[in-house]
Amino acid sequence: MRILGIDPGCRATGYGLIEAQSRSPRALAWGVIRPRAGDPLPERLAFLFQKLEDLILTLAPQVLALEEVIPERFPRAALSLGQAQGVVLVLAARHGLPVRTYHPSAVKLALTGNGRARKEEVAFMVRATLGLAESLPRDASDALALALTHLYGETRCWPRSAGV
Repeated sequence: MRILGIDPGCRATGYGLIEAQSRSPRALAWGVIRPRAGDPLPERLAFLFQKLEDLILTLAPQVLALEEVIPERFPRAALSLGQAQGVVLVLAARHGLPVRTYHPSAVKLALTGNGRARKEEVAFMVRATLGLAESLPRDASDALALALTHLYGETRCWPRSAGV
């Protein structure tokens, strides 16, 4: 199974593709899409659409794992994130890809065993689980964490939360 995790944003969108192989997932691709900061919102969203569509066509995922937008803490940011999430949802429908959304605390819980874990702890577990030596851009790490969360939920095979 090829799972594309997407951490949406209008300024930076992280992506990470994993492939499930028996009990050990493998990272195939990751990165961050950054529209030009000075561009108007419609142009940034169009840029995001094109880059994500290119990734979908190139990477051939079978499912998308997407972070839920949480409006309670930062309503203005949630609106922007929701617009980027809308781009992802349209692309998924266009390419016939199922989408699963995950609350940030569910991702933290799945990877670390603690729903309130810090981003650094999640990033550590992403690198350890996927056997990546180098540090990752935060948005790419978050996207890979989403993909792993989907994998764990689908296979009911949860990682150890301590001492990988």
